Amino acid sequence: MSFRSGARESIRRWLRDRRLVQRALATPADPMFLGRPPARIVVGLSLLGASYLLGWPAVIAVGTVAAWLRQPKLLLAGPVIYGVSWVVFAVGLAFIGSKSVRAGRALGLLLVRRMAERFLLD
Repeated sequence: MSFRSGARESIRRWLRDRRLVQRALATPADPMFLGRPPARIVVGLSLLGASYLLGWPAVIAVGTVAAWLRQPKLLLAGPVIYGVSWVVFAVGLAFIGSKSVRAGRALGLLLVRRMAERFLLD
């Protein structure tokens, strides 16, 4: 047995002993994820993703442009953009709805299950 296969087996044993992995393997996949998601969910998740792009990356980009153009007044746009990112985030959560926490947990378990199945059954 080589070092690589021994390390892989010890990682597999460690994964099998984790409660999260055991729960993910014992829980059936939520039917919500078996079909195509509704348009509201897609729009909500897209808005959540856009809010992260509008957050710190946009503030850094505005700061860089302000420094490059030597226009310190442009720095005032940073907090405004950051505030808009929070509004976009809130609208995205509103689109997803009140079931977003349950769906997030179910999605997390599904991802852990898929990764564990791939790694443990490999």
